[in-house]
Amino acid sequence: MVNTLADMANMLKNAEFAKKKEVIISPASNLIQRILRIFQKHAYIGEFERYDDGRQGKFKIALLGKINECKALMRLNYKVNQYEALERRLLPAPGLGVIILTTNQGIMTMKEAEEKRIGGHTLCYIY
Repeated sequence: MVNTLADMANMLKNAEFAKKKEVIISPASNLIQRILRIFQKHAYIGEFERYDDGRQGKFKIALLGKINECKALMRLNYKVNQYEALERRLLPAPGLGVIILTTNQGIMTMKEAEEKRIGGHTLCYIY
């Protein structure tokens, strides 16, 4: 079984370390598109576009050189009162980086989920 989310995170991190200006990620999925929008909103990546290659589709992503670490996580369930410990464990400093969760209200950052007081499953993090 292939974990496309982990592949996307590794491709982004490796392209950043190689000082590339852009990276092409395949296959394209709606989950990856939503996560890329969050990365773009928090200024970790530049513009990205989805294009059809006749098979699964691809994303072409402009890199800004701001990614130090990007990893996919096992989809474990966390409650609101566990978010602070999760942030301390994954991020180098409070407020530095983004943890992305999937909740019953969609894919969002951990801070958004905390404001709405809803739990969720972890997907990935970036800083």
